[in-house]
Amino acid sequence: MEKVSCDVCGRKFKSNDALYQHKNDAHKEKPVEHHHKKKKITKGKILLILIPLLIVGIIGYGIYWALTSSTNVGAIGTTHIHADMAIFLNGEELTPFPPEMYVRSPYVHVESGPGAGTVIHIHATNVPLKMFLDSLGMKFNSNCFEIGDSKYCNNDVNTLKMFVRHENSTWEQNYDYEKYIFTDLDKILITYGDETDKDIQLQQNNVTDFSKDNSGRSMALKR
Repeated sequence: MEKVSCDVCGRKFKSNDALYQHKNDAHKEKPVEHHHKKKKITKGKILLILIPLLIVGIIGYGIYWALTSSTNVGAIGTTHIHADMAIFLNGEELTPFPPEMYVRSPYVHVESGPGAGTVIHIHATNVPLKMFLDSLGMKFNSNCFEIGDSKYCNNDVNTLKMFVRHENSTWEQNYDYEKYIFTDLDKILITYGDETDKDIQLQQNNVTDFSKDNSGRSMALKR
């Protein structure tokens, strides 16, 4: 019993398969299924290109967001300031930082000029101390200072303290810790141990005074 007919020549066939074969042979038409397969392959290739690009974009935005959103860090080049730093752990000075730690971040890094290893150069506004120490692989907060596998945490004997001296000012204990935002020509001391006031004063005196030389301020003052 004839079931289907060709819409081109009117010839009748008993099955769709016979009709498709007839149209392909007699009228040089490709089966409909081939067109569907071609479209599927094209879409697949597009997805193979778009998905990796999307993943890279998401990762890139995530890194940018992590660096800037929580502290409102400005773009690189929005400031140009310097600060002197010293770190003492149980009476042993960690600074100056070694050359392999000089440039770990485009936002904030250690200077290699005057006072090499003790002067911090900040290139963006609102950069916190945490961003700098994180770039060196160190962790710092009000309770602990961590470097590698070593942890220096508050206990009944030893405590972690931070002191800051702004330009033309005196030393003051600072409780911002990792959230501290650098200002130009700061002197920063991080110390851990059971120091006396005299010990802390000696450590403060040991903080270098080279940030002015790196910023060019010392030359301006001489003129």
